[in-house]
Amino acid sequence: MPGPLEGLRVVELGIAIQGPAAGLYFANMGAEVIKVEPPFGDASRYHRGVNYQALPEDALCSQFLAMNKTKRSLALDLHTELGQSVMGKLLEGADVFLTNVREEALERMGLRLTDLTARYPRLVVGHVNGFGPRGDEADKAMLDGAAQARGGIVSMSGQPGAAPTPPGSAIADHAGAMQLALGCVTGLVNRSLTGRGQIVQTSSLGAQLWLQMWELQHSAITGVPLSREGSHHPNIKGPYGVYLCKDGIPVLLVVAMTDEAWSDFWIFFDKPEVILMEEWDNPGKRVGMAGTDDGVPEIRQHLRDAFASKTFAEFEAWVAGQPEIIWERVRGHGDVLTDPQNLANEYVVDLDLPATGVAPTIGTLMHYSATPSERPRVPPVLAADTEDIMTELGFAAEDVQAVQDRCEAVKAEMYAALLGEP
Repeated sequence: MPGPLEGLRVVELGIAIQGPAAGLYFANMGAEVIKVEPPFGDASRYHRGVNYQALPEDALCSQFLAMNKTKRSLALDLHTELGQSVMGKLLEGADVFLTNVREEALERMGLRLTDLTARYPRLVVGHVNGFGPRGDEADKAMLDGAAQARGGIVSMSGQPGAAPTPPGSAIADHAGAMQLALGCVTGLVNRSLTGRGQIVQTSSLGAQLWLQMWELQHSAITGVPLSREGSHHPNIKGPYGVYLCKDGIPVLLVVAMTDEAWSDFWIFFDKPEVILMEEWDNPGKRVGMAGTDDGVPEIRQHLRDAFASKTFAEFEAWVAGQPEIIWERVRGHGDVLTDPQNLANEYVVDLDLPATGVAPTIGTLMHYSATPSERPRVPPVLAADTEDIMTELGFAAEDVQAVQDRCEAVKAEMYAALLGEP
């Protein structure tokens, strides 16, 4: 059954994560997404990362696989007249153009953002970069960690007194992609009202601020920046945090929502004296609403000792009968990919991959009652759709061949340069 955005054509000129992940959102929602790649392809096709040594040489690389499912691939040399002509014809019939290529590079390819909106008045032009469209560093190069560091989120991660620890995920790129997708959908809604497209711009840096709106607002109001608290949230003064069970399994305890559950908790751990601590004798205090350090070191030490006295199996069996206690085991990637809740919601689905066979992948995360989306499909082989797309656009067979020949020549030049050949 078609997804909610069936009928839309999205042209993506994206590399790595931030641009392609925005394109993936549209693909998941049923739009036709044409990924325009340079002759040698998006570099993420070749990013094998760790633990890939045992896989076949032709295995799909994880970054490319994750970001480029359900798309079509068109390879063009956009530094040539013919390549720019194909791109222009493609954009004439497109609804959205997505890119995370830096503006100076876009201009060299004849894709100046303001020119695009003048040339294609109904086109929504979505551009995402590292540090925003304005200011002295608007066109500064960026990789994910740089935006995390600049946006402050790294400073909140890790143990107090030690070096900050970046989160174990490319959250700046992913968040920037979500903001870009949201911005472009908003642009499409506006176009339905006004008949005109526009330029939509956001950045990894801006997305980091979105992810930390509460924490940054708190620092702004108090005038005292929050500091990292290791296993605890920097703005929740209370029990909330990660604790290790006797067998080393980590548990994140959020809150006991009722006084009865709080009492039962400490009776289970054979520490009834903690029930009498007045700093934690109601749910508001236990979620840190008081905002003071009164009793915080003491309750956290009690919790460390308590969890260390029981195995995870013992705690899990007991807490299963306590619906008013909010908690979760800290799960690793292997657990997440097999979590029954993720499978039931199709947040994780199986995909039959060339060279490596069936493997889990992240599915479509929104459910629509009337227009459910299809499951994601395997990413395209480089240039797999060049001939079909150019033919659909009305280009002659000799033009298709010229584009393909040019791409092969550029690839040959690149490989020769990499190998040091004359």
